[in-house]
Amino acid sequence: MTTPQPGRHMAAEIAAQPSIFSDLYASRSAIAEVAAVIRERAPRFVLFAARGSSDHAAIYAKYLTEILLQLPAGLVSASTTTLYGAEPDLRDVLLVTVSQSGGSPDLLEVTASYRRRGALTVAVTNTSNSPLNAAAELSVDVSAGVEHAVAATKTYSATLLALYLLIDAVRGGNGEAAASLGELAQVTLDQSAPTVDEAVRRYRFVDRVLTTGRGYSYAT
Repeated sequence: MTTPQPGRHMAAEIAAQPSIFSDLYASRSAIAEVAAVIRERAPRFVLFAARGSSDHAAIYAKYLTEILLQLPAGLVSASTTTLYGAEPDLRDVLLVTVSQSGGSPDLLEVTASYRRRGALTVAVTNTSNSPLNAAAELSVDVSAGVEHAVAATKTYSATLLALYLLIDAVRGGNGEAAASLGELAQVTLDQSAPTVDEAVRRYRFVDRVLTTGRGYSYAT
């Protein structure tokens, strides 16, 4: 019987990122088709709905939207719909719902509600047959494969790339700035491997860790 190796799933998924980036970039034509519909509908405001690590990705996309598209962007407060039943006028609004699983009930309700009230809805998920994809008018597949690690690794970074390719395509770009991302990611992993191995040897027996951070930070 093989003894399980702690962290093997996360290590494998971190190592998979370069090929995932390259494959996602190579299949960007599917994302460009979604972007073409968005461009044709010409939204005047962009809203992002997300939870957990996907919320961090949505914040990144909000910056991209404001900088690359020169459009105002914001983050949805899901409870205004799910708890308080708010029904704002959503004509000329683009809603991008970001969910790696595509199964969060509150995000599903927000997406369906916003679509009924006139928003153009786009789901960005890692699960192509998810309920969220069915609820949204359009969808972008992150295509990172099943995530086995406890914390999101490859699905999170691939979501960031998918959002960049989508927003860049909306403005008429072809994502060329990300063309070498897969190769650069592999170089980074190769160069950092000795440092990581040394850190593992040094900290593997630590039983207490104190972390500090700013903004959206997590500590374990």
